[in-house]
Amino acid sequence: MTAEQRLTTAGILLAALTAVGTLGYVILESAPMFDAFYMTVITISTVGFAEVIDLSTAGRTLSVFLVVLGVGLVFYTATAAVELIIANQPRRRKKALERNIGSLQDHYIVCGFGRVGRNAWSHIVDDQKPVVVIDNDPDRVDAATAAGALAIEGDATHNETLERAGIARAAGLIASVAQDSDNLVIVLTARTASPDLLITARANEGEAEEKLVMAGADRVVAPPKVGGHRLASLVLHRELADFVDLVHAGRMVEFKVEEFVIDGESPLDGVSLRDSQIRGRSGAMVFAVEEPGGGLIVNPDPGLEFTNGSRVVAIGTDDQLRLLRSLVNPA
Repeated sequence: MTAEQRLTTAGILLAALTAVGTLGYVILESAPMFDAFYMTVITISTVGFAEVIDLSTAGRTLSVFLVVLGVGLVFYTATAAVELIIANQPRRRKKALERNIGSLQDHYIVCGFGRVGRNAWSHIVDDQKPVVVIDNDPDRVDAATAAGALAIEGDATHNETLERAGIARAAGLIASVAQDSDNLVIVLTARTASPDLLITARANEGEAEEKLVMAGADRVVAPPKVGGHRLASLVLHRELADFVDLVHAGRMVEFKVEEFVIDGESPLDGVSLRDSQIRGRSGAMVFAVEEPGGGLIVNPDPGLEFTNGSRVVAIGTDDQLRLLRSLVNPA
């Protein structure tokens, strides 16, 4: 029997006992209906108010019967009500989660909250972007929720789960579960549900990279390969690592690449790269420009003039890119 059924049963039994007590006082003591009802209520609840009916032996016997049954029934009803409240807490949390996710627009979906997924979620949150996490492990979902994430327990390979995460309104998705086969299905499902979605996938095996791209992934990252390249770079180019450690007192600085679009309202529209003084004013470095209708110009000439629709690709720290963003579009 569910908590709702127990509470309903308890309520019916309590109402029936009240009706029996009221009729009993009316029949045994010839009491008015309301007085009989009042006596029944104060007897069942054992509140100890003054009696409004002069009870005979039969009436007192009825009162004892009501006290014995009423106290147990009231306690059972209260217990059923508490159980119902506790049982409905997950349902209320789920509805609150659905409301929060339903209000998101241009958010990101991270499938899998293992080591890779957790780091991906952390970086997106640090960039102040909304994220929804999907994992089929209850413990990982609890860990994600404890960390402050909007987390859904479910299988990301299923359409229904991705729809709950708001894939139709999402800006991007990261498939980072442990199995390459699952990531492949996630990519296929996500690409079918949202053809324009930016999808990045994790690949553990080399042969999975090509399959993920064929399935619809825009980018594929192989953590073992990336980690190996990083380790090799630190060994082969130790002077670069020493320089970073020396300048920043051992604190690793992470540079990011970002793309900016010059529109007609931008102060940089019609201004050359040299005159924009981007490097001096923001610290970021422009290493590529894509002109409207043209190709990508890598290491552009300082005399290159920005036009409406130009795409500027720059590298820098978060603060430097933030300053550049304000130069491109002060509004």
